[in-house]
Amino acid sequence: MSVWMAVAGLVAVAIILAGLSALILRRGRPLPSLPFYAGGIAALLLLMVATVTQSEAVESFPPLFRSALEVLAWLGASFFIFTVLDAVIIGEWLIERGKRYIPDVVRHLLIGAEVVAAGVLILWLVMGVNLVALVALPTVAAAMVGVALKDTLTRFFSGIELGKIVKVGDWIAVADREGIVTHIGMEHVTLLTRTQDVVCLPNDLVIQNGVTNFSRPSQLHLRSVYVEAAYRATPELVCAVLEEAASSVPGVATEPRPIAMVTAFNESGIQYRIKFPILDYGQYPVIESRVRTYIWHVFSRRGIEIPFPQRVVHQMVAPESEPPEESLERIVQQLTGVDFLAMLDPKQLSLLAQGSRKETYLPGERVVRQGEAGDVLYVVVAGQADVRVETERLSKTVATIGAGQFFGEMSLLTGEPRSATVAATTGLEVIAVGKAALMRVVEADHRLLDRIGEIVARRQAVTMSAKAQLSQEAASLSAATHTRSLIERIQTFFWGKKRAPLP
Repeated sequence: MSVWMAVAGLVAVAIILAGLSALILRRGRPLPSLPFYAGGIAALLLLMVATVTQSEAVESFPPLFRSALEVLAWLGASFFIFTVLDAVIIGEWLIERGKRYIPDVVRHLLIGAEVVAAGVLILWLVMGVNLVALVALPTVAAAMVGVALKDTLTRFFSGIELGKIVKVGDWIAVADREGIVTHIGMEHVTLLTRTQDVVCLPNDLVIQNGVTNFSRPSQLHLRSVYVEAAYRATPELVCAVLEEAASSVPGVATEPRPIAMVTAFNESGIQYRIKFPILDYGQYPVIESRVRTYIWHVFSRRGIEIPFPQRVVHQMVAPESEPPEESLERIVQQLTGVDFLAMLDPKQLSLLAQGSRKETYLPGERVVRQGEAGDVLYVVVAGQADVRVETERLSKTVATIGAGQFFGEMSLLTGEPRSATVAATTGLEVIAVGKAALMRVVEADHRLLDRIGEIVARRQAVTMSAKAQLSQEAASLSAATHTRSLIERIQTFFWGKKRAPLP
């Protein structure tokens, strides 16, 4: 090898490495280390060849040394070329662009085989070594190694097959083992279980027992929770409540929607199954716990009982709770914050509070849905909720309400469908005031409906006037017309028809 050939080889190594770096960095991926190591080795050997060849004492070096150095230089250059071809053809083209799966160990073996073949050819061309002897010796050695390492080779090829169906980061189950794949090696696959234990399974054992992959071809996975409800609750109601509860749970996917079904009629109640989708299999125990928690809260609000076994008599002791008088007083205080209820006297407020109830909602649960019928007013005691206006496919948050604020007054007074969806953003505690509770109060004094209607109409008129920037005269005329219309709608909702004005 001449000095000019060695120098040209050094320049070629530098140019190839620069081009490879530009190609890969432009695609935002990390540089492969092997081509750079190989390039460094090749450059060092070529530099040594150039130095020895340029030296005045080159003739003093033994011929065998010069030949061996030249063989190493050619071998280093071959190794560098093969690693670059591997990075470009296999790494960039087949794996990144073609989305093919080729294990790293196969790539390394391919490079090794190419280097061995190149080494045999170089020894024959440079040093004149007998090619037949070079080929026969590795063949015999390979046969001996194959017999001695039969089990190891079986696991190796099983690992190649396993790599087609399992990737690092997948959740898999093999026999009675379940965990996330942290490593796929030549002989074994490593799992990290839910209890943070590391399990190593031989590749051939995994292939023989079969593997369940929870992460491929899709991360979507269906889970189920079973719950019982008392017989007096209709299956239609319970199924709707279960689907509503599961849809609100963080971690439950939106598509496909949760579905509830009746699974058995047991001695103590009807058993239901709620099936819901998740996208993170590793979190399914946490998500199932949340689903059960949300179900308990929704059942509690809807008055659906989770029954005890009917053949066992339970003597229940009521837990210590807030005295009824204090609880009623707190509800009265909250109701006085509603402008059209503040005009009620203490006796009327107390009567209204007796017919009201406290409800608790978890984050993500909907208190009311846009377009649904309703006759309940909600007063926020603690927490926050978003008010959303929804169209066919879009949803926009128009307001956030908190403690002391209320919503649903038009549904309470006129039975109008809900004009917006209200969903809890934190833990939410509200007081629910229904039509039946208000009816008990206004039955004693029919004039209350007129006064309530006037207050609500005035508030709405002010809002309408501010939005439209009406003149004072137009606002007064609009307010008077709106007040009469609203009072008539309230009277029709409560009494069934418009009541004649009292003298």
